[in-house]
Amino acid sequence: MDCVQQYQALLVLLYTILSPDDPIPKTPKPNLHERKVLLCIWWTTAGVVHYELLPTGQTITGLVYLAQLQRVHDLLLVKQPALVHRRGVLNLHDNARPHTARVTQDKLQSLGWESLPHPPYSPDLSPTDFHFFLSLGNHLKGQQFRDQDAVEMELKAFIDSKDREFFRSGINKLVLRWEKVLDANGDYFDE
Repeated sequence: MDCVQQYQALLVLLYTILSPDDPIPKTPKPNLHERKVLLCIWWTTAGVVHYELLPTGQTITGLVYLAQLQRVHDLLLVKQPALVHRRGVLNLHDNARPHTARVTQDKLQSLGWESLPHPPYSPDLSPTDFHFFLSLGNHLKGQQFRDQDAVEMELKAFIDSKDREFFRSGINKLVLRWEKVLDANGDYFDE
């Protein structure tokens, strides 16, 4: 039997098993992925300002992001008032929709924050990606957690284990990476 004949035989078989009036059977997909939580984190050269672990399945929307920005601003006023009042906050986030929405831009302006430009698809220009998450991923490698509270406890332990130099060097690496991007005229480059 050639391929065409096999295909026709399969169609006949399917047609005899399912009539056009029968509902299409639905087979649930097996749970291929473990439950995940989303970490939102803001940090400066002095350390972590604020972080949130979103519940499983929750994503960042414009409203969630606006509320987070306000919480971060309020914490900065307490933890690093000179940054807010004298130097000004330089914010770096990617070009995800909640970050680029008009309401977000308005919120950042009302807070007096300046946003650094971030080209699309450039994790090599995000200290959170190339420094913080890289180190956190190495720290968490092979671990499994029974619930979100256990994840949060381990995250807190990781943050507490890092000194000021860890955060300072992560931010300082951005300058060198930015220069590489400019030298490469925006093309990708190897480390």
